[in-house]
Amino acid sequence: MKKGLIIILLFIVVASTMSGCWSRREVSELAIAVALGIDKLKNGEYKVSVQIINPSETAAAEKGGGGGYDTPVTTFTSSGKILFEALRKMSTLAPRKVYVAHLRMIVIGEEMAKEGIYDVLDFLSRDHEMRTDFYIIVSKDHSAEETVKILTSIEKIPANKLFYSLEHSAETWAATGKLTLTDLMDSILSEGEQPALTGISLLGDPQKGVTKSNVETTTPKSRHKYEGIAAFRKNKLVGWLNADESKGYNYLRNNVVSTVLVIKMNDDHVGIELNEIKTEIVPKINNEDISFEVKVSGEASVGEVNTKLDLMNTNTIGELESKVNKQIESVITAAIHKGQELETDIFGFGERIHKEEPKEWEKIKHEWASLFPNVPITVTSKIKIRDVGTINDPFHTKLKEE
Repeated sequence: MKKGLIIILLFIVVASTMSGCWSRREVSELAIAVALGIDKLKNGEYKVSVQIINPSETAAAEKGGGGGYDTPVTTFTSSGKILFEALRKMSTLAPRKVYVAHLRMIVIGEEMAKEGIYDVLDFLSRDHEMRTDFYIIVSKDHSAEETVKILTSIEKIPANKLFYSLEHSAETWAATGKLTLTDLMDSILSEGEQPALTGISLLGDPQKGVTKSNVETTTPKSRHKYEGIAAFRKNKLVGWLNADESKGYNYLRNNVVSTVLVIKMNDDHVGIELNEIKTEIVPKINNEDISFEVKVSGEASVGEVNTKLDLMNTNTIGELESKVNKQIESVITAAIHKGQELETDIFGFGERIHKEEPKEWEKIKHEWASLFPNVPITVTSKIKIRDVGTINDPFHTKLKEE
């Protein structure tokens, strides 16, 4: 018994020693890439921009001391006829082998997205070093290189800022959504669904955002902002959904964890928080006639009141619920119309037919792209307000009356 225990302990010690050596070798011999930007040049070549961690700087920042670099990351760019070549050519610039297993963000340039992203997906999915848990976004009105180069405050590593900001906004704001490589490939390979990616814009001057001074002020000269949904047809970007349409898209996709609506009441506004939102897409097929009914349900609470309201009155609550439901129906309808206008089913209506009426889908799947723009779709929302907060009337009502 004792001999067996000793053998197990020796195994644990040896294993931990080996893993420790590997970690030290990885840090000292590899350039850890955390973000990757992909653009298409006018000459047809690909430009790859890689955001690499400066280990001495980040380690010093954690200890509260100074490092050997001016910034926590360095961005290298390289071009080539194919993406694989462009990344390998980076060895002529970077002092270490670029290691892509820790990528947090992939940024695809808008022009690249318009031409098609099949090559990008092949490259990302074929490399054995790459994991698939990074998020993919599309840069709007700027190149992916410009987006990757912007330095950020609070989160010293810009890729981490983009990653956490997208996660947080996807959970609390209905206009954004997060998509991994696996999710994107599933939607492209799906017969009844087209892909869509969250867009990112740059505020301010991108040229000033690459310098250390950008994070040495309370108001950075250039910042990232998630904005809009990029709608694809197969592998090509065909248009953008605005903020309201993006909210409608995420309602339809059941991506909304929580969000806030601003409702006009009397002469001012009321803030409503939505929770537990569920959307059901019901296909209706009668001979050759196809239509859909979208049903939204869920709960809401009153988060802010800037006007005089009697929240104990059932009629008041009923009026609020009516306005909430009309607003949700409006943004979903707007999103559907934009998708039909762009002739792309990014919502998965075709996929619902595929799952619920597979025989019917076999008849129409090759024509779905041309059928979808004219399919009638009705939207019904039934959100119930369950909570009005810890006070019934706005505390400032009496003050306004005096």
